Amino acid sequence: MQKFDSRYFFAFWGLKPEKIKATVIVSPNIYPQRFAKIVDEKVPIKKSIWGNLAGNFKKCTFIKTPMMQSAVSDAILLLAKTKCKRIILVGAIGALPEGIKIGDVIMTNKARQIFSVKSAHEETKEKMLALRKKGVLGVDFESRAFFAAANKIKLPALAYYIITDLPLTKPFYRKRTKAENDRIQAAVARVIKQIYSEIDAKRN
Repeated sequence: MQKFDSRYFFAFWGLKPEKIKATVIVSPNIYPQRFAKIVDEKVPIKKSIWGNLAGNFKKCTFIKTPMMQSAVSDAILLLAKTKCKRIILVGAIGALPEGIKIGDVIMTNKARQIFSVKSAHEETKEKMLALRKKGVLGVDFESRAFFAAANKIKLPALAYYIITDLPLTKPFYRKRTKAENDRIQAAVARVIKQIYSEIDAKRN
């Protein structure tokens, strides 16, 4: 990574590095406008030249990145030059264990529990069965980059995943029912409210 320059940071975040709070929430799936509505706050949303959308809330900084490993990694690595003390990912995965339903939530701080594919074409039945046999909980695109970047800059990382599909029984390309979509939206709201309520405002 090149020598730190606040203008370089701004190009990715749309915010100045000194404005980043101690808790940073990253999501490739949830827009900051949705986050603002759930926590009942109105804040200006900044769009970076890389297409990231970020906002500073009372208790945290929130950023939505594209659904790409490099986008997540690039944003997180820059946090080494801020007062950020912990990073939380709110993402979506296709769940592999039996008994899990669309709209359920998985929380983990262990990178090995989620397998990040480089392409949706990797989600073959044979590969998904093999991953489930190894104890993998789900598949996405960003987790590997999220945990690797956080580890590199030595920041504690935690991830919450909303189950949006089931690769072995109801993969992403099959239409969800209204009830399933409602469960997903309810889960998003529940997770965000839980995270936000547990953040200590005095430390941010």
